[in-house]
Amino acid sequence: MPAARTAIVAFLLSVPALAGSSADYSLEPAVLDGGGMAGSSSFYTLNPSVGHGAAGASEHYALRGGFSGMLSDASSLALAAAGAAVSMNERATLQLAARIRYDDDTLAASALPAAEIAWSVAEGPLAAINSAGLATADSVYQDTPATAKAVYQGVDGYMEISVLNLTNDDFGTYASDGLTDSWQVRYFGVGSAQAAAGANPDGDSLTNLQEFAFGTDPSQSSGGSVSWSGSTFGSGGLPVPFMTSTATSFTFRAVFARRKDFAAARLSYRVEFSGDLSTWKASTSTPVILAENSEMQVVSVPYPFFVNGKKARFFRVKVTSN
Repeated sequence: MPAARTAIVAFLLSVPALAGSSADYSLEPAVLDGGGMAGSSSFYTLNPSVGHGAAGASEHYALRGGFSGMLSDASSLALAAAGAAVSMNERATLQLAARIRYDDDTLAASALPAAEIAWSVAEGPLAAINSAGLATADSVYQDTPATAKAVYQGVDGYMEISVLNLTNDDFGTYASDGLTDSWQVRYFGVGSAQAAAGANPDGDSLTNLQEFAFGTDPSQSSGGSVSWSGSTFGSGGLPVPFMTSTATSFTFRAVFARRKDFAAARLSYRVEFSGDLSTWKASTSTPVILAENSEMQVVSVPYPFFVNGKKARFFRVKVTSN
């Protein structure tokens, strides 16, 4: 095998030509004509009968047949990114480059000067592409495709880039409000004032933050309670008291719905008990998981016997965003 790539450029003329050879090839143009004669070796194949302007390539050569001095037409631009990347993180930057793609589907050997290209965002969450071809991604609420566009002397090209979501509370007007962006977009679309954490667009007793925490629909007033069957999660809803018993005893428990990703979502659930609705005491018990699905859990904590000398009869669950 040759130590380096060998490039063969053959101009097919109508007059006799001399033979040429090297350590890696032997080519006799004089015996190859447009009538179908062909030549080959372990490193190339040449078939002039395919016509003027045809192209061929292998691991070791690139060949374009045609007349001496024949020019190629640019058909489009081929865009590429540094490191052959096709994705970028939200709010990150990515250097783009473009080469001319000719009408025979070959590419120019080198990239065009970036400053001579008109760069733009065709669609998707790219904040900008500057004159040097440096693309900057916008914030997204989920992995989202974007398309970059380049134009050079009337010839254009496009490249799709996937903008990757890194964190869940950083998107547009929904950033840093304690709610997962994708949840807000699912129920309210993009940029809705009704999606605020403290808003209550369905007019029930729960704010959006509580609807998010307890797994309920913020666009529909339901008032239902959390439900489950055995270890199977039923639906989110308001917390409920629940009694378990054996042949000799029974235990009251406070049961509520909790997000499986509550830690990542920076949510905290504080269960408090009272004997008179005046004095409240926070539970120190670790919640026990009764049922779950891909997003939510049903968990419980036991009632204490007494709160400030009074029998514990009431409980509440406080949800806060940290």
